[in-house]
Amino acid sequence: MIDVMASAVLDAPIAAVWPFVRDFGAIGRWLPGVKSCQIEGGDPGDRVGAIRRLEMGDVGLIREQLLALSDTDHAVTFSIIESALPIWNYQSTIMLLPVTDGDRTFIRWKGRFEANPDHAAAMQARMPTLIYQPAFDTLAGRLSGR
Repeated sequence: MIDVMASAVLDAPIAAVWPFVRDFGAIGRWLPGVKSCQIEGGDPGDRVGAIRRLEMGDVGLIREQLLALSDTDHAVTFSIIESALPIWNYQSTIMLLPVTDGDRTFIRWKGRFEANPDHAAAMQARMPTLIYQPAFDTLAGRLSGR
């Protein structure tokens, strides 16, 4: 298994950040490269088991399933169930923690997946730098009104 992780501190309290992360169908509002995002079957964006369809500009269709959502721990866990990416058994968790100095939010996105040796290093480098961190940057912009 390959582990990847990125983290950031957002200049907003958890109460402002959590609604963006909690809504499984809203990732298109803060993940760069999403052309469209919808929850299949009309399920709500906070129902465990819900499946979202992401149309991505660079890799096409990705289908993900919500595995866990905790309002207490401010954490969302999901898996990729269909993708053209050269990985499998992908599962990730986005977690928020309060930063009490300044009423800010620590955000961590941690993923785990398997990949062929030919693609492992590239995917290990891509996830945190080209997916997770740009998502944090976009989320910070949305929270600040930019």
